This record gives sequence, structure tokens and C-alpha cells, in this order.
Amino acid sequence: MEKITLKKVVNHKNKNLIIPLLTGIFLTFYTVSGAIGNQNGTFLYIPQWEKDIPFLVWSIWIYIILYPIYLIWALWSYKDEDEMNKTLYGFLVLTFISCAIFIIFPVIYPRQFYPLPLSNDISTLIFRGMRELDKPSNCFPSLHVGLCYLFCFGFFKESKSKFYVSFGISTLIGVSTLTTKQHYIYDIVGGLLLSLGIYLFFKKFTSISTSESNS
Repeated sequence: MEKITLKKVVNHKNKNLIIPLLTGIFLTFYTVSGAIGNQNGTFLYIPQWEKDIPFLVWSIWIYIILYPIYLIWALWSYKDEDEMNKTLYGFLVLTFISCAIFIIFPVIYPRQFYPLPLSNDISTLIFRGMRELDKPSNCFPSLHVGLCYLFCFGFFKESKSKFYVSFGISTLIGVSTLTTKQHYIYDIVGGLLLSLGIYLFFKKFTSISTSESNS
């Protein structure tokens, strides 16, 4: 099969403009799909071993604070512009597929079983704010996990040290989706497999054109 040639949209000169634009697209799709899916979402079965995972309020720092820091670090750390472009194309595909699933087959996590403490420490305040802004839907597949591992896979060819560091951080964030009771284990597996499939598709079946964007 002949590879699909994709336009090089992002380079080291324009990424400070393009990446925030793509982030805006992501937030728009995520918010809209959450608003739609939350109206008729489905609860999934939770196995006992998953129920036994403790609800750790402090792990919100990993789930909601470390997460964007890691993604920003990853995006600005790519040296290979082809890998950076493939990863960002994959980012869009992952977002569109996930948000489509959120709308067609919305899944909701039963947050009501895990009430927050009444204290006003910083961890609880961050957690409370996140719950107020983020709908309990948009669960399957986990975009938290999918994006983390997709950006991690982008380092595989470029830098093994960055790959191992980002793999560790991605796994830590994946675990935090369980300790914050934001996702089912199915969501984590779904996000990981979807991101791996998208990465392998772009790796095997696409190439980036040599002509750079004038943006």
C-alpha cells in the first residue's frame, strides 16, 4: 500500500501558534460531546478489585495538574518535525474518534459514590472545581490516557530516554484516573489501544511532505 502523504503543517517556527489552535479545537469538541453525552449516559459494571482501589483526593494533582504539564512538555520537546506532525495529526484523529464515541455511546462514572470531603484544603478545592466544570461523562475511551500515550509513542523513534520518561508519566496519570474515580478500567484500556492503533497507522501508512507550511 502506497503511503498517504500529509502536509507538514507544524514546524519549530510556527508551533507556538498552531499547537494552541489545536488545543482550542480539542477543548471545543470535548465540551460539546460532554454536554450531549451527559444527557443519556450509561453506567458500566465495576469489578470488585477496581472498587477496592482507594479514592485518593490528593491524586488530583497527578490527574489535573501533571497532565497538562506533561502534554506541554512533550509537544515542545519533539525535535523531529515529521514525528511532531504525525503526532499532531494523530491527536486530531484521536480527539474526533473519541468525541464521536462520547456522543454515540456515552458512558458515565458514578461519582456520587465517592463524595469529596467537606474540608477546603487546596487538593479538595481543585477537585471540587474540576467536578463542577467537567461532566461525569466522556469516559470511554479515556482521552487522558489516550493523549498521554500517543505523545509518548511519538518519542519512540526520536529519543528512548524521553520515551521511557513519558511512558512512566503516562502510566502514572493512567493510574490516577482510577484513584480519582474519574474512569473505569475499560476506559484506560480503550484509550491505550486507540492511541496505539493511531500511532501505528500514521507510522506505517503516512509520510510528511518535505514542503513546509508558510504559517
